[in-house]
Amino acid sequence: MDGVTSLVGEPLRLRCIEAVVEEGERFGVLVQEVEAGLTAAHLDTPVPWVPAWTVRDLVGHLGAVHRWATAIVQAGTTEPPPPPPRPPDDGLLDWYAAGLTDLVHALRGTPGDSPCWHMSPAAPKAAASWARRQAHELAVHRMDLEVAAGVPVTAVEAELAEDGVDEVLRVVVPRWAHTEPLRTATASVAVRSTDTGRAWLVRLTDGAVEVRDGDAATGATGAPADARLEAPAGALLRRLWGRPAEVAVTGDPAAESLLRGR
Repeated sequence: MDGVTSLVGEPLRLRCIEAVVEEGERFGVLVQEVEAGLTAAHLDTPVPWVPAWTVRDLVGHLGAVHRWATAIVQAGTTEPPPPPPRPPDDGLLDWYAAGLTDLVHALRGTPGDSPCWHMSPAAPKAAASWARRQAHELAVHRMDLEVAAGVPVTAVEAELAEDGVDEVLRVVVPRWAHTEPLRTATASVAVRSTDTGRAWLVRLTDGAVEVRDGDAATGATGAPADARLEAPAGALLRRLWGRPAEVAVTGDPAAESLLRGR
């Protein structure tokens, strides 16, 4: 599948909104099946990929994040928002579904360049950033739920997974850069998607994050990168978010771990 066209601009925003609908509805249907006893899980089953959470916690997290993102998009300002709401004790699935509906309406009804706050210093402060963030948030947590429910994990299509990798490297890693170990790390990590052909080189220097596209075989000085990751885009997305995935990792494991999920 080499040569998949990367999504950018308005096509990316619209595809991400479609993914919010698709992933959000798939997540909701699976929660219904869990509640109805049609899977091996129940609401208090632990999530294997996020051991601190149960299925109930996962649903509550997404429902709260959807409402938080909706409020941010509708505010039309770059000022920081109030914290996300707490999930209800009862009626969790209906609450989740209502939050997803409101989020989709907000993303569809707000121009992509409308001003918005964002938690990452590297993200464009615009509504399009939240369509992207929610699409990838849902995709990763939908996979979490599938694993918890004991059903096959549905792959993320290559072009969306590739964009999810790009978002982690360009937007999410800079959000973590003020924390240890990134704050005092100096390392370069090459990342390559074997199914789409896209490559990145991430350079970390004492909390500064530089990402460039292209052949990621060497660093800016021409020296080999400290670590290298290669896999299909979907596997890279899972790995970077700290989920199990078959990824070829060479070089310094400590450098590679700097990019992985929190």
